[in-house]
Amino acid sequence: MLRRAYLGGVAALAAFYYFFFGAGPTPSEYVDDLEWWRPWGTALHWPPLMGLAEMARAGFPRAWLPLLLGCAPPLLLGALGWRLMKGVLERAWLVFLVFLMCVFVYYGLRAEQVWRFLEWRFAAVSASFCAIITAFLFAPRLFEGALHASRALAALLAAIAVAGIFLLSTEVTGTNSAMQFNISVWPVITLFGFLLFGASIAVLHASLGAAAWLRGRVPRWPGALLGVAAAAIVAAIAGRFVFDAPGGRFVLVVLALLLAAAGAAVAAFRGRREPENASYHGAVRFGVGAALLLVILGSAQIAGALQRRARDVTALKVLDALEAYKKDNATYPDKLDALVPKYLDEIPRPQIGIIRDEDDRFTYSNYGDSYALEFASVLWVQCQYSPPYEFAGADPNEPEELPDVPTKEGRETPDVAANKEPSADDLQLKATLAQHGLSGSWSCPKEPPKLW
Repeated sequence: MLRRAYLGGVAALAAFYYFFFGAGPTPSEYVDDLEWWRPWGTALHWPPLMGLAEMARAGFPRAWLPLLLGCAPPLLLGALGWRLMKGVLERAWLVFLVFLMCVFVYYGLRAEQVWRFLEWRFAAVSASFCAIITAFLFAPRLFEGALHASRALAALLAAIAVAGIFLLSTEVTGTNSAMQFNISVWPVITLFGFLLFGASIAVLHASLGAAAWLRGRVPRWPGALLGVAAAAIVAAIAGRFVFDAPGGRFVLVVLALLLAAAGAAVAAFRGRREPENASYHGAVRFGVGAALLLVILGSAQIAGALQRRARDVTALKVLDALEAYKKDNATYPDKLDALVPKYLDEIPRPQIGIIRDEDDRFTYSNYGDSYALEFASVLWVQCQYSPPYEFAGADPNEPEELPDVPTKEGRETPDVAANKEPSADDLQLKATLAQHGLSGSWSCPKEPPKLW
């Protein structure tokens, strides 16, 4: 009863944080007319706190003080409640609420414009992101608890997790807020929740699981040293699938080393009376981490395959029809419907995700001598094809003159971006377009944006 009351109090505090730190009404709005779910913006407009809000918006390192002050109460409640809570579900719920309150503090003090932009979606996006991260953090313990209760229950939970990650990875676009299942016009769930934090947590689980398994198999300090070394090796290998930049892989290795060393120290302090049991826990944790990483990265690959098919197969039918229309009419159509039925039996629709949706359609804009054919991608990009403009009097045999870009010293230097080496995908895509007599270009990468 006490634990339930404690969790209820923390949940009530989280609701208060939502209204207190949330972006309040703009000067053109009346407070009395706000919907019930709209935050009050107290942290931004209450005179005693306005100085802290301005300090947070000024940037780091000054922003640390107001952020820490805002996060201190939930962090303290989380530390006290951790000892009180006994079950893994209770602790997971506690961590979720604490994490959610810190998200409210950060975006309320540092980026209230994001809150205003997402409106009601911000609470849903924040809660979804925090829930996903919490589930990844507690995944080994949740799975192990279910496995002890029933193998069927453990299999069911694993199937739900795999299906959830797969559907979110292939359905949430991040660019079309009107599409089904898309609660975020930011890629919070897919790009950050899965491909950054989720994959990194999975790597750490696999690394620490390998370390725990070796500690359980090899006695005393040799097992501890082998475990730390194994954690670093697993993190270095698996980290290559998460981070392109060496810095990100280095951070993962350092975290794995520190956590593995801390785990060895705790095991030595408590004494290991059941080495086989410790080895079993490590094997479960390694398996869960490896499975999570495989599902996250595999779902992203399937999402990429759907995008490439929409770009390289489905869209090409429309592009061919547009060029045929122009050849017959000396101009592009005002709408795609003009291509039916002479050039196309029907306007094909790009497959955006597994579940077909009415919003899975091409967007077409006529610009006279050119046009834009677009579709929202599951990889957080807005794919767009445009043919080159036709300028009257231009000599097609004359090479295009690149403009000089002046530097600060007044000297002129060529544009570096114009000389960027094309990727293998760029060359293959250009060759595919050339086979169809198309000389335009796609703005549509085959992979998610490489932010790390």
